[in-house]
Amino acid sequence: MTTLADTRAAGLTSTLRVAVVGLVLLCLWGAASWLARTAHHQRLQRGARAAATGIADLESGRVAQAVASLREAVVLEPDHADYRLALARALVAQDRDREAEPYLLDVLRRDPVRGEANLVLARIRRDAGDETEAQSAYYRAVYGRWSTEQQVPRREARLELIDVLERAGDSGRLRAALLELSSAFPGDRTLQLQAGRRLMAAGFHADAVHVLRATVDRFADPGDSLVLLAEAEMARGNYLAAFNASRRAVARAPADAAAKALRDVTTRILSLDPALPRLSARERTTRIRRLLTAARVKLDACTVPAAAPTPPADSLGLAIDRWLAQGRAADADFGFSLLDAAAQRVRSACPAPARDDAEGLVLAGLAAEGPS
Repeated sequence: MTTLADTRAAGLTSTLRVAVVGLVLLCLWGAASWLARTAHHQRLQRGARAAATGIADLESGRVAQAVASLREAVVLEPDHADYRLALARALVAQDRDREAEPYLLDVLRRDPVRGEANLVLARIRRDAGDETEAQSAYYRAVYGRWSTEQQVPRREARLELIDVLERAGDSGRLRAALLELSSAFPGDRTLQLQAGRRLMAAGFHADAVHVLRATVDRFADPGDSLVLLAEAEMARGNYLAAFNASRRAVARAPADAAAKALRDVTTRILSLDPALPRLSARERTTRIRRLLTAARVKLDACTVPAAAPTPPADSLGLAIDRWLAQGRAADADFGFSLLDAAAQRVRSACPAPARDDAEGLVLAGLAAEGPS
């Protein structure tokens, strides 16, 4: 017959068994969790080591080793965007752009404004000849997110975008990109000079003058800024400003041949220009005479004689000869009208003047202004 004590003892024994089993299961779960965390931590450590090795190899030029290490890092941590981006960079360095692109696109799906990923993608598109997509990716790179330690590649993105825009002949965007380059790096003299040069090469002389004047004012040592400023002022026909800039450049660097040449030619131009203010009547007439003589010589040299010369050509030449023959009695206003007509004829019949052709440059300036 089972007593109450026996029943209680059996219940206690059952409870103890359940407790022991629970404790054992808890210990097993804890051990399994610890092992899983340990394995995960070890996998993270291995991935980090593989990535660090791969990035170091990539920076040292050991591209094949870098690809192998970075692939291991991506396998160990497939969701780590930095590892996928580094692997893409290594593949691009091996000219394996097609393999690199999926890794980049995966990074950009998760973080569309990541600057470095957009820069690598822009280079892939550029090298593939897809200028439109390359431009879009470069813009995303320039205006994307970069760390404070990544300003050098961000600057490279701007410069590469400018190269793409130059090749595409997109003058409007090129001008904007160059002006933004100048404003983004006001303390970098090299970039200011580069912006000034490229604005000049693209024909934006007024913008180049603005950038170069600011560079001259900003830096104690402006480098080539004064010479470039003189060239930009020359290109837009502002010869007095060009003379002043070139004179300052020679004062800073007396052995600078380019600066001396600019100073000399602008000096000659200023001594020839009959439109300068405050000239005496005699000086104005003297300058008109010198320029008409030069125009006559140029027209004789570069006009191909026809079987029957056209009456306008004959009449202009005869009028110039008659005016020159009058000496001091010649009418200055009529001479200036002849000079306007001669300048127009020289522009249409002769090649553009050389940089050191003072007479030709003055005539070109008069022709550009049109009849007075």
